[in-house]
Amino acid sequence: MPVEARSVEEFERVLDVAVECRVKLGERRVRTEEGTKRVKVLKVKARTPRRLYTLVFDDIDKGLEYVRKIKERCKELRVLDEELEGKI
Repeated sequence: MPVEARSVEEFERVLDVAVECRVKLGERRVRTEEGTKRVKVLKVKARTPRRLYTLVFDDIDKGLEYVRKIKERCKELRVLDEELEGKI
């Protein structure tokens, strides 16, 4: 069952139990006056035995800094986009 973590602190508590971490680029729809538009976001996912937790960063650079910081805490880190391979 997927769950979106609302804060970095909540996500970091999950990292101690996580079996695997994943990083990928995604899109989020944002409402504007003209309608909706798609904005690129960075998603960091942590798989636990029960759930998949997701933390979404609107600023991709801040998200990449966070991934570099938690890289050692993840038992296995998978990068799902080739575009991000050299940046982490």
